[in-house]
Amino acid sequence: MTKSDWDYRGLAAECYDLWFGDEPFWDQAFFYDRIRHNGGVALEIACGTGRLLVPFLRDGLAVEGVDASAEMLAICRTKAAHVAVTPTLYHQLMQDLDLASRYRTVFIPTCSFQILAERDEAFATLRRLYTHLAAGGELLITLMVPWRDFGVERQWRVRRSGVRPSDGATILIHEATVSDRLEQVQHIWMRHEVFQEGRLVQTQLRTHRLRWYHRHEFAMMLESVGFREVAVQCGYTDSDRANPEAELIFIAKR
Repeated sequence: MTKSDWDYRGLAAECYDLWFGDEPFWDQAFFYDRIRHNGGVALEIACGTGRLLVPFLRDGLAVEGVDASAEMLAICRTKAAHVAVTPTLYHQLMQDLDLASRYRTVFIPTCSFQILAERDEAFATLRRLYTHLAAGGELLITLMVPWRDFGVERQWRVRRSGVRPSDGATILIHEATVSDRLEQVQHIWMRHEVFQEGRLVQTQLRTHRLRWYHRHEFAMMLESVGFREVAVQCGYTDSDRANPEAELIFIAKR
């Protein structure tokens, strides 16, 4: 079995930025404030095309990035050049993380930790994150449970759409899911489609798995590999606190 990797190549990498809109992003202020408060250099795991990393560098934060996709990192470098910054990027799987530096903040936004479908890979990654934090450093990880998908399993539905700036093509992603609630693993089919003048001109099918965790379960996982002062908050704003479907943000210290 190959290691968990969502394989962001081709259309998946090219169209990634279409789904998030413009700044400020929903989580941007939260991570910015934590990195600035902690000081020193931060490391973003699964930085992708630099949705957060590039504006953080532009705004004066010291942040490096790691991602498994060479194509996503290439896009990140191009975006960084447009705002006159030069990112330090590493092409590695998070479960194989092996860098010389130690960081004041290590963070994984957008629930990207959950692409690790195998539990042994999840624990291996947490141990590597612990190793790469400086003493007293802070880990930030966002997670979610796919509650809304449970009621629409095996149904194709449009998950995302956007217009490609380079040629005005319409990009659609249809998604279907099946969730194993005992193993806490979601099986995902994603169909990327490119339409020009109403005609389908390109398509790409991807299959993936996503593992979810519940609040106390993941807190115990963090503690089991040595993290301390583990805390969790629901969402990024006061209005999110009472929303059981909001992202969970785990905060832990080395």
